Amino acid sequence: MIGCIIMASGLSVRYGKNKLLEKLGDREVILHTAGNLIAAGFALLTVTRSVEVKALMEKEGLACALHDGPKRSDTMHVGLQNLDPDLSGYLFMPGDQPLVRPDSLRRMTAVFSDHPERAIRLGYNDTPGSPVLFPAFCRQKLLAYEGERGGVEVLKKEHIPFEIVQAAYEWELWDVDTPEMMEQVRKIYKSRLKR
Repeated sequence: MIGCIIMASGLSVRYGKNKLLEKLGDREVILHTAGNLIAAGFALLTVTRSVEVKALMEKEGLACALHDGPKRSDTMHVGLQNLDPDLSGYLFMPGDQPLVRPDSLRRMTAVFSDHPERAIRLGYNDTPGSPVLFPAFCRQKLLAYEGERGGVEVLKKEHIPFEIVQAAYEWELWDVDTPEMMEQVRKIYKSRLKR
């Protein structure tokens, strides 16, 4: 069993307002992210500092934990502390990455099944990105980490080996950091993914 944490605690400073609540088609960005994870078979927990995001997720019947810690590591800790400590792995998914395809997420879990001692990262052209799936033995290392850069910093500092699963398309790894990027995401969604 793999636990999934949607990281939804950013302040959207570059965007100018809460990007997770921006509409992509007729649903909010974070609901697209969550929907792709659910379609890939994940049970998920969203961790956020936003009361509005929490209300939206709960309205959809999705688990959400609210916290007020300022660092990215705080979001990781809250997620890990609210999931079963005996899971075989923990997937960390940015809430603002709505174009990741369920097929790519399923391939990540398949590779993890073959390499349960390694972290798994989605990437494109051999460049690693997010999401990241950590094996169970990393749980205490992630809980011990205090910082702004999140789990990728733990991978580097602890020299944890990882495999890269190739995304079919570069845009699967795009996150919505700016209004300009949101327009690019909307173009892909409209032309390729709209149901």
